[in-house]
Amino acid sequence: MRSIQGKMVIIYILLVLVAMEIIGVQLVRRLESYYETNFRTTLETQANLLAGFALRYFSGDETESYLGDLVDDFRLQTGAQIVVVDAAGMVLAATGEGSSQVGKRFQQHEFTRALAGVTASEIRHAGTAGERILYLAVPVQRENQTVGAVGLSSSLVEVDKTLNEIKGILLKATTVALLATVLLGFALARTITQPIQEVTRQAAAIAEGDFGQPVRVYSKDEIGQLAAGFNFLRERLQQTLSEISSGKEKVETILANLNDGVLALDPDGNVLHINPAARNLLRLREPSSNILGRPWDEVFPKLGLAEELKKVQQGVATTSRLEGVLAGERVLRVHLAPFKSSSNLAGVVITLQDITEQEKLESMRREFVANVSHELRTPLTTIKSYIETMLDAEESLDEATSRRFLKVAVSEVDRMTRLVRDLLQLAQLDAGRMRFDKRPLDLAQLLHEVAERFSMQIQQRDLQLTLEIAPHQPRALADRDQIEQVLANLISNAIKFTASGGRINLGLSQRGAFLTVTVRDSGVGIPAEDQPRIFERFYRVDKARSRAVGGTGLGLSIARQIVEAHGGEIRLESTPGEGTKVSFTLPIVTEEGGGVVV
Repeated sequence: MRSIQGKMVIIYILLVLVAMEIIGVQLVRRLESYYETNFRTTLETQANLLAGFALRYFSGDETESYLGDLVDDFRLQTGAQIVVVDAAGMVLAATGEGSSQVGKRFQQHEFTRALAGVTASEIRHAGTAGERILYLAVPVQRENQTVGAVGLSSSLVEVDKTLNEIKGILLKATTVALLATVLLGFALARTITQPIQEVTRQAAAIAEGDFGQPVRVYSKDEIGQLAAGFNFLRERLQQTLSEISSGKEKVETILANLNDGVLALDPDGNVLHINPAARNLLRLREPSSNILGRPWDEVFPKLGLAEELKKVQQGVATTSRLEGVLAGERVLRVHLAPFKSSSNLAGVVITLQDITEQEKLESMRREFVANVSHELRTPLTTIKSYIETMLDAEESLDEATSRRFLKVAVSEVDRMTRLVRDLLQLAQLDAGRMRFDKRPLDLAQLLHEVAERFSMQIQQRDLQLTLEIAPHQPRALADRDQIEQVLANLISNAIKFTASGGRINLGLSQRGAFLTVTVRDSGVGIPAEDQPRIFERFYRVDKARSRAVGGTGLGLSIARQIVEAHGGEIRLESTPGEGTKVSFTLPIVTEEGGGVVV
C-alpha cells in the first residue's frame, strides 16, 4: 500500500513541477517580449523625434553646432547614446564613446539598413558582464530621399532586473506548490488505498467463480471506478444477451410481415427458415415445424430450381422466374443469393416476389402502345393513299373527285387530332397535372343544356330523349367543363349505339352526400364478358362499328378518370339487346364558397 502511495505522490509532484515549469517559461517569455517591445517602441519614438529635428540640419537650415547641441540635449533627456550620420555613413554628431567617431564612417548593421530607408534594431551583449544593449537606427528622409540616419542605443539592465525578480517569484511559488503537493498527495493516497483490500477480496471471490454478487463500491475515485466498471461489464453482458434475443425477435417479426417471401437454406440445401409470405406464395399447407430441417428437393420437388441452386452454392447469385400452376397461377420472380460466414458459404437466401400485377401492367402498356400505333397508322395510311392517288392521277381526276378525296383526308386528320387530344388529356390525368376549377354546380341545369345541345342529333336519328330530375336538387362541387365533357361522351355513345326509334333517358337523384347522374339507353347493349374492360383505353366491343361512328376508344377511360378525380365513381350496367345504363356520382357542396382549383 505504501509503494502505491509513494508512486502516486511522485506522480503528483512531477505533474505539478511540469505544469509550473511550462507556465513559468511561457509567462517569462511573454513578459520578456512585452518589456522588450515596449522598450524598443519608446526608443524608436525618441529616434523618430530626433530625426525630425535633425532634418533641419540636412535641409541646410541649421549648422553643425545645432546638430551637436541637439544630440547632447537628447542624451540628457533620454539617457541613450546617440549617433547621427549623413547619407554616406559619415558620423556628423555623437555622444559618449561615439564622439570619437565624428568624421569617420560608421558601419554598424542597423545604420546600413537605416540608410537604405528601413528602421532597424538589434540587441547585442556588451562588456564582460554581458549586459544587453538595444541598438536602433531610423532614416532621416527629405522628399522621400534618405539624407542620413539617427541611431540610439540604450541598456536593458532595468528590463532584465524586472524579469529576474519575476523569475524569483515563480521559483518561490513552485517550491510552495511542490510542498503542498507532497502533503496533499499522501493524504489523498491514503483515501484511495483503503478500499483496495475490499476490492481485492471481492475480486478473489469472483476468480473462484462466484458471480452472483456485484463488487461493492465505496467511492467514486479510480478504485471505485474500477469496481463500477466491473459491475458495468457484468450488467452489459446480461443486456447484450437480452438485445441479441430481442434483435432475433425483431428480425423474425420483420420477415413474418414482409410481402415478399423469404427462405433460407444451409450449405447442404436444408430449409432453415421460411416466412408466411413464402408459404402463401408457394401454397404450402404443412406447418413450418414439418418443413424446417428438411432438404429443399424434398419439400419443393416440382419447383425446378436445381440448376439455380448449384450456381448459388458456387457463390454466384442468380434470378429465375416461376409461373403457371406451380406458382399458384401467378408470376413469381425468384432471386437466389449466397451468404457467407467469414470466407465459407453459410447458406442460401431465396426471395420470392409476386410480379403478377407488374406483368399485367406491362402487358397493358404494350397493348396500349400497339393500339395507339394502330389507331394512328390507319388514318395515316388512308391519307397517304388518297394523296398518292391525287398526285399520280392529278390530270385525270375531276374536281368533284379531288374534293371528295380531300374531304376524306381532312376527316382522317380530324380523327387523328381527336385521338392526340384525348391522349394528351389522359396523360395529364395520369400525371396528376390536370387542374380542376371546382365550384358549386347546378347539375340539373347542366343536364338540360347538354340535352338541348344534342337535340338535333337525336331528331336526326329519330330517338326519344327524356329527363328524370327530382326537384330541389342540391349543387355538386365540380368543374363544369370537365363534367360537361363526361356527359357529352356518355350521351354521344348512347346516340351512336341506339337504333332509330329508341329511347335515351337522363336522370339525376341524390343518395346521401352524393348526386347520381344516370344515362340510360335502349341500344344494342354490351356482352357480359366485355363489360369489365369497357373502361380500358382503346377497348371496343365492336371495333368495326366504333371506328365507323368516329370514336377514339378513349372517351370512357377519360370519363372515369375525371369522375374519380372529383371523388366520385362511375358504373356500367348492360344487357345485350336491351340497352345500357351508365351512372356516375359527384359530391354535394356542404358550404357555399368560391372556386377551388386543384
